[in-house]
Amino acid sequence: MAAGLLAGAWPAPASAQGSGIGFPIERPSLTPGVRAAATYSDNILLSGGGRSSDLVLEASPYINARSMSPRARYNIDYQLRNFWRVRDGDTNFFRHGLNANGSFALVDDRLWLDLSGFMGTINASAAGPISADPASSFTNTANVRNFTISPWYRDRFRNVASYDLRYSLSHAGGSSGFALAKLTHRGSASVAGLPRDYSPWNWSVYGNFERREFDGGIERNRRSSGVQLSYRVTPALRVSGTLDYEQIDEVRNSDGDNYGYGPGAGFDWSPNTRTSVSASVSRRYYGTIGNARAAYTTPGTTLGIQYSRGIITSADGSLTRLDPLALLGGPGGLPNSVLAALIANGLLVPGAMLTQGLYTDAAVFDRRITAFWGLRGARNSLTFSAYWSTRESTTELVAITAITGIRGSSVAGGVFSGELRERGAAVAYQHRLDARSSVDVTLDRRLNESSSGGFETRLTTLRTGYSTQLTSDTAAFAGYRHTRQSSGGTGSEYSENAIYGGIDMRFR
Repeated sequence: MAAGLLAGAWPAPASAQGSGIGFPIERPSLTPGVRAAATYSDNILLSGGGRSSDLVLEASPYINARSMSPRARYNIDYQLRNFWRVRDGDTNFFRHGLNANGSFALVDDRLWLDLSGFMGTINASAAGPISADPASSFTNTANVRNFTISPWYRDRFRNVASYDLRYSLSHAGGSSGFALAKLTHRGSASVAGLPRDYSPWNWSVYGNFERREFDGGIERNRRSSGVQLSYRVTPALRVSGTLDYEQIDEVRNSDGDNYGYGPGAGFDWSPNTRTSVSASVSRRYYGTIGNARAAYTTPGTTLGIQYSRGIITSADGSLTRLDPLALLGGPGGLPNSVLAALIANGLLVPGAMLTQGLYTDAAVFDRRITAFWGLRGARNSLTFSAYWSTRESTTELVAITAITGIRGSSVAGGVFSGELRERGAAVAYQHRLDARSSVDVTLDRRLNESSSGGFETRLTTLRTGYSTQLTSDTAAFAGYRHTRQSSGGTGSEYSENAIYGGIDMRFR
């Protein structure tokens, strides 16, 4: 997504600049740094009435670490954001921003360990005063986190088939009252036939198990398994058919069943190094699920669109986020130079969040589309991004008290109830004045609504900024931001004008 949709007041920190995402890195890199900034806002609490102006100071250290070694691949982006209101003395310290993942070989090329971590700040309620950068907001925020450790083993049965065994343990938490499982256990196994030059046919069998452990002694299990038969039509096109079984505790269809069988089909098509298209659809007992993705990249532009539909039972999956590497990656994981350049220029922030008011391990029926188009030029860069998301509770955890809006209380914490629809689009333009300096303009529009919650909020943010590279490791930035939120029903309204400036230093 464009920076205005993902970041708040200023360009991406130096930790995201020049990272070379999409390119192999020969040696591990470690880049610490710090960002210091000052922002004057005429409505610091995003209030519809009784506006309060204030000067906010920020001092945020960060660290970036990467490795593309064949036996140790990892990507860590971490910020510790700290804010202080000068007039009222209010503080928001220690707001963690972490996007980290890694894969490490333990024994030969067979036993591996995957690690992932996420910490961030979201808008706690979609009906309240929302912000494009909730980590810097003093109102309507919730801190959330998710950590996963996953050992896995892969090998072959002679020259007949390969197999893969995996286990993962996840913990979700945060300052909000969302329904979060203390621990989530997942196990999976798959066996797939080895490709044969003389035969276009192949097969695989697979199975998965998940157990979520909530407070109050509540446990919820999920199981799935299936078989797949695939056929290679051409070297660029493969089609497949599946038969799947799925069961989810307390998620029932109109007949009262919480399990069932269903057929499925899919295809993968990569006619050249620029184009990649894939799709799958499967019938489950609770409805039809599916995934579709298309990506196209030229030397100067890149385009990606992805659609997904299905039941989500993980807090990390419940977040509406953009993964540009997954969305825009080329066939076979080829590097995307346009994507890397847009990230280096600060127009695109990898792994950032779009969600408001929903972070839960309770089962949610999710339908979403994310799309991104980027143009990289010698002096001008342009991005357009859009998302469409509808998330609907299955009410698998029943609240013991009345639910208000889209959140309520139960022995398991806050329970999402009803339907939450989010729509958004943003356009960002950057013009390079010279080799060191640039100006950028971002327009961001969002719509959140819930018929069960009785609200509708419409947020518009316009940001203009200037940045310059003072030295190879120091950058300065300044700009202006105007934000306006209108609403209907129980939603909140506010407007804000802010000016900001600061400096970003890396230590290498």
